[in-house]
Amino acid sequence: MNRWKVAFFTCLVFLILSNLLFVYSIIDQGVSYTYLEVSFDEQLHANEVLGNLIVRGGENYSQKDLLHLLRQAYPNEFIVEKDNRISMGPNSFEFKNDRLIKVR
Repeated sequence: MNRWKVAFFTCLVFLILSNLLFVYSIIDQGVSYTYLEVSFDEQLHANEVLGNLIVRGGENYSQKDLLHLLRQAYPNEFIVEKDNRISMGPNSFEFKNDRLIKVR
C-alpha cells in the first residue's frame, strides 16, 4: 500500500473523530444550559415565595422597626436606608406608607 494512502486514511479517521467530539460537546453544552435555565427559574420562584412570606410576616413592622431588626441581626452588613427602600447586599425591602410591600 502506498504511504500516502495510509496517511490519508489516518487523517480521515482523526478528522471524523474530532468532528464527533465537537458535535458531542455542542449537544452537552445545550443540555447543560437548559438545566441551568430551569434551575435559575425555579430559584427565582422560590425567592418570590420567600419574599411574599417575609412581606406577610413583616406587615406589623414599620420601616424604622425593620431597619433596627436588620441592624441587630447583621451588625457587620452594609445596610442603606434611602427614601422608601432599605438595601442590604443584594436584598432590597420596599415600603409604602411605612409598611413593607415588596422584597427583592
